Amino acid sequence: MESTSDRSRIGLLLTLGLSVMLLGLAFCWLLARGYSAAKAYDSWIPTPAKVVSAWIETIPQPGSEPPRYEFQVRYAYNAGGAPQTGTRLKEIPGNTRQRGKVEKLENQFSVGNEVTCYVNPTIPGMAILIRPTKAPGYTLWCPGLFVIGGAGMCFSAIRRKRPP
Repeated sequence: MESTSDRSRIGLLLTLGLSVMLLGLAFCWLLARGYSAAKAYDSWIPTPAKVVSAWIETIPQPGSEPPRYEFQVRYAYNAGGAPQTGTRLKEIPGNTRQRGKVEKLENQFSVGNEVTCYVNPTIPGMAILIRPTKAPGYTLWCPGLFVIGGAGMCFSAIRRKRPP
């Protein structure tokens, strides 16, 4: 017969194991979703483009906070049998407090530069210059270890041999 302390220990191990496992599964799902979204851009067609205009936009912040900076770009390309103009740098626009990062982009995408944009095959007027990274897919193993560890804790709690 199991004592109350044995049942408590088993319950604690099961609760902890399931919590660790569910947390790992949630992170695996988020990373897989990010990888899948980035992988979708692989079907976008690499197309020659020319940078028409590029500038750094300064976004003032309230109070004494330093400003944020955002790189803006406009480029011309041909797709769908017609000239197109794109303004998207990457999938999700963003800004930063680090002006140096934005200046690197300004150097990379200077006015007149010939660059490659990636055009949506179903919507030729939609293009980006920088495809998103697939890094989330390469880090799935980390939360996967939590899933395995949590499952091991649950298995250990259930299969524990009791003294006679």
